[in-house]
Formats: sequence, C-alpha cells, structure tokens
Amino acid sequence: MFGPDFFERLSQRTYYDLDGNPITQNQWSVLRRGAGSGHVARDHIGFYHVSTVWTGIDSTASADDDNGHAHTHGRTPLIYETMVFVERLDPDGILPEDEKLDCTEEYAELHATRDDALAGHHRTTAMVRDWIVNGRPEL
Repeated sequence: MFGPDFFERLSQRTYYDLDGNPITQNQWSVLRRGAGSGHVARDHIGFYHVSTVWTGIDSTASADDDNGHAHTHGRTPLIYETMVFVERLDPDGILPEDEKLDCTEEYAELHATRDDALAGHHRTTAMVRDWIVNGRPEL
C-alpha cells in the first residue's frame, strides 16, 4: 500500500462529496475539515466501539487507469464505512483516553449513501449487542 508513489497515487484518486458526486481533492479536503472526522454515528457498547464515517473515497474501486484514476465500473461508489473496534484492556486504569481504542477492526462494512450508512450503523450496533449477550462468533 505505502511506497515511494503513495502520495502521488493518493492525489490522483477520485474523491466524492457526501452525496457520491465526484469532486476534486481540494474540495474533499474542505469537506473533511467541515465534517470533522467525517463521523456519521458512533456508539460505545461494552468494550466495543461502533463507528460510521464518510470517507469520500471508494476503497473498493478497481485498479487505476492510465491516468491514475480509480473506476467504479458504473456502480455507486461506497464512500461510507461502518467499523467495530475493541477497547484495549486497562485493568490498572492507566491508559490515557486516546490510547484505549485498539485500532484492529473486528468488523467492517461499506455503504453508498448516508441513509445506508445509518441503517448499517444501527444493524451493526444490534449485532454488537448480540455479541455482548451471546458471545462473538467467528466472522
């Protein structure tokens, strides 16, 4: 993923606004700043954290063309993401708040629209509540 051309490839990606319309990287940067971290919803359930964000980048786009632009081949770009993270164990209570979240994802799904993302967030929080009651199955 990273390499000598990482930032060049990043600058050539196709970026999308909150409604899935293609925009420039500069427009995307302004939207990201205005949207804070892009959070649509987040919940803390037990030691799980469910986070849904607008990324503005379709991470499932196919390989880049000769000009370095990703293609979705006619489908709606998936520009929202719901992820589940686990809180780090801190039996002594010494971890600062910003170090309590383990960035290893336990579950993730992608969405095309904000409405789909909110529905996915609610579905995922229900799934996590079920994990709390019945144990987390292997996904």
